[in-house]
Amino acid sequence: MGKKAKSHSGIQKALNRKIDRATLPPPPPPLSEEFGSSKVLDNPSLPGTGFKVLKGHGYDDGGVADLSLLIDLEDSVQRRRRGENEYFTALKADLLPRATKGPMAKMSRREQKVSLAQLLFSEDEEAEDRGPSEVFMDNADGEEDEKTRKHRATRLAQAKAALRLSLLLREAACASLSLSELCKRQLSLKGKGGAEEALRCADKALEIAGNGFWDGDEVALEVSHENDNVIIE
Repeated sequence: MGKKAKSHSGIQKALNRKIDRATLPPPPPPLSEEFGSSKVLDNPSLPGTGFKVLKGHGYDDGGVADLSLLIDLEDSVQRRRRGENEYFTALKADLLPRATKGPMAKMSRREQKVSLAQLLFSEDEEAEDRGPSEVFMDNADGEEDEKTRKHRATRLAQAKAALRLSLLLREAACASLSLSELCKRQLSLKGKGGAEEALRCADKALEIAGNGFWDGDEVALEVSHENDNVIIE
């Protein structure tokens, strides 16, 4: 037990640290109810954007629900791990992992996660890698125009920025996802010349996604020598 505050300011600080459980949001759903994109939708979330299930009823969401579980805006994983009282106490005291330097320093942990999703998935209608449903894109063949090469270089830099942010947030699932995007975008920009880097990123993504140990320092080496200036729109 710590010492009780005696001064007025100390008492006030202690009161400010207390969490009013009546104001807390509902607890995260149990894991048994976290279905992700395996749950078929009765109707597409937006008209014209769904994927009809073959030989069945309903629509696939294109991986949107799976992405939501990975990004975890509501911090369900942290809340289950820490418990509601410890989590919200740390949140109120700004003790949860987040970027505290650079352009994102003034953003909350949740806002930084939104930026992370924006770095990983483009919403540009003309982008070749738009949306989480896209798992294939043309690789580099040396005949791309300057606009295409510039776009792919920007998307590669964004994936590296997403990996750095994932490590700062200490979000293993996001780090694995960022590495998988790095793998894809290396090949997209460099073709066979980026094969070694792409395979290394793929191996590290699988290590994180598995049940064994993974070394955060080894993962950080993928972006430790980079100084990409990424603009988040």
